[in-house]
Amino acid sequence: MRPETLNLLCNPYKGEPFIQVGETIQGVASKQTFSIREGIPVILAEEGLTGRNRQSKLIHDFFAFSYDAVVSLGDRIRLNSEHLVRQEYIAKLPIQPGEKVLETAAGTASNLFYLPEGVDYYGLDISFPMLKRARRKAQKAGRQIELIQADCAYIPFRDEAFEHVFHMGGLQFFQDPFKAVSEMARVAKPGSTIHILDEVSGAVPMLARMPAHKKYATDAESAVEGVKRLVPFSMQAAESKIIPNTDFYALTFTKPSLTAS
Repeated sequence: MRPETLNLLCNPYKGEPFIQVGETIQGVASKQTFSIREGIPVILAEEGLTGRNRQSKLIHDFFAFSYDAVVSLGDRIRLNSEHLVRQEYIAKLPIQPGEKVLETAAGTASNLFYLPEGVDYYGLDISFPMLKRARRKAQKAGRQIELIQADCAYIPFRDEAFEHVFHMGGLQFFQDPFKAVSEMARVAKPGSTIHILDEVSGAVPMLARMPAHKKYATDAESAVEGVKRLVPFSMQAAESKIIPNTDFYALTFTKPSLTAS
């Protein structure tokens, strides 16, 4: 873990900076302690390991070794469209070398290789085995990468830390999708646009299990429109649409720029 990464981190459960003590990081006031495992901070408390989060973690831990191969096979036989989404959407994000980028639910960091070389990339995921595979892939390709094990509803970074925040796949598996989207907005710099890409098939069940939103989940079309309700009210220009020729939708919104008082 680079020193500059420690400076960006904060305790998402206590709202305090961290200090490093050996192979751990500690909250400066609470002394709440998290391990640094093989160079990857594990900032995950019991709050982030309930219900669907626990199930998702166990599944991704178990299948991490074959995850990339399964996704690649699905693309080749057209059972999914992740490769096309990466080519037609991720690769076209307005990201410049040197800018700080956070990908939530980064998995094995396949999206990193569709971004310009020289980006300051941070990948967050709840599964440690997935992050280990991400690191091996990045090292093999000579790409810079910083990885954090954490829950997307408790993102362990300071406010307004990133020029770009994006997410691809699996939002419907989160224990609290609304809080996760709010956290993505919190860590983005003012004026930046957050991009959330997810499977259309997941939008209906995700909204259906949320009491305030389930009436918007009658079918795929209404659910893709309804996912805009996950966006915090303070955000601007919320849009949701199906990405052409794929089984993904894109939910985008912009964090308001700071204005002079």
